[in-house]
Amino acid sequence: MGFSTRSPMWAIALMVYTCVLYFIFTSMRASTWSNPRLVDDEPQNLAPPIIEQIEEIPEECSTESVQRNIDHNHGNAHVQFWRYLSKDVILSYQKQWQDFIAKEKAKPDVGQFKGRGIVLVAGNVDTFGRATTTIRILKEFHHCTLPIEVWHLPDEIPSPEIVTELARLGAVSRSFGEENLVRPVQQRRDADKQFQIKAAAIINSRFNEVLYLDSDNVPAIDPTFLFDSPDYKRTGAMFWPDFWKTSGENIIFPILNIPCKDEWEQESGQIVINKAKAWLPLQLSWYMQNNHEIYFQLLNGDKDTFQYAWKALDAPFYMVPTFLGMGGGMVDGRFCGHTMLQYYPDGDEDKLLFIHANMMKVTDKSRFMQKNRIGQEVERPWQLAKRYTMSRGNKWLQPGFYVSSTNQPCMDFTHLKGEPECAVESFDKVAPGVQDAYFAMGGIGGRS
Repeated sequence: MGFSTRSPMWAIALMVYTCVLYFIFTSMRASTWSNPRLVDDEPQNLAPPIIEQIEEIPEECSTESVQRNIDHNHGNAHVQFWRYLSKDVILSYQKQWQDFIAKEKAKPDVGQFKGRGIVLVAGNVDTFGRATTTIRILKEFHHCTLPIEVWHLPDEIPSPEIVTELARLGAVSRSFGEENLVRPVQQRRDADKQFQIKAAAIINSRFNEVLYLDSDNVPAIDPTFLFDSPDYKRTGAMFWPDFWKTSGENIIFPILNIPCKDEWEQESGQIVINKAKAWLPLQLSWYMQNNHEIYFQLLNGDKDTFQYAWKALDAPFYMVPTFLGMGGGMVDGRFCGHTMLQYYPDGDEDKLLFIHANMMKVTDKSRFMQKNRIGQEVERPWQLAKRYTMSRGNKWLQPGFYVSSTNQPCMDFTHLKGEPECAVESFDKVAPGVQDAYFAMGGIGGRS
């Protein structure tokens, strides 16, 4: 027998049905937007979007100049986390990092670091292979004399062959599980990329002045001169720009109590730091990386934990004003970039310094194969170097990601809205001999 819409039983059933729907909806929302916690007594995440609670997005960060350069892949993945944190939770995050820094200030001076050196991080066979090639380029092609450390997690011990080769090159492998480290790392993050170990490697290294390099980053020349750069010596930290800008909606700004600005994010494949001058911001960068379950929802990996830590503590740093370029080739009649090119900290815009093959390693190597002069199939991923002209300090630029008609991931620049023209040059002219040396010294190109 059915219920009459006027009967008490129908009304009771409707109330029960509504309550069940509400319970399911709120349960789903809580599971999707729940707060990672640093302390046990944080408030539950039940507030309306923070943009209504803290303040409106600053006008400078709501302009087209910012909006068109946001990394929307990262933003779309985490925007619900940004919007549904309560003001109390944001303030608790802020207090926690401030308390951490207060404790760091009270600690005695570590004072155990000396000299200058290069630091890399590696782990699996691929990253150790890439790191070893970078070191060969440094030592045997550029004749760099700086000592080098390669750090790894305790469960990623390099093979005896790698250890022997590193020793031959004047480099040493070091474990985050060693005793008496300032920042040991025992557990890996539950993700493919272990972004949280970069600051720890810099902190734990025996050097006071560190040039950090990602394992897939190849210097175009000997980078030793960076330690004597006037801007680095003045500030104690040198960073390089990335393709993206941070959304004004990102709650990293109220958490760190810093203003949102129209400026480029940081690309952390290369960093120069004087630990004696920049110890506290380096610790805050480590803190954010260590609490990655929160801060990596705000920042895309480790990269901006450095720049924003320095900003939060009002510490000086030098951001190289020349915008990064791209290395790649032509695919279906259009430029397809797969490598970030970083330039000198001062001087001419076309003086290449670092070749960071961040997307090359995930591209099928068959796309890079060409016949050489004697008819052999060889890998030549770097055909062209592309960059904006007049990019120094320029905020009106338009890098972008696209997928070619043959499903190859690509980066390219446009100049459709008044952006400066692009210069496209032969890669081997811009970086003479580097590509030949890279593969002759065992370099790993695209994905097999």
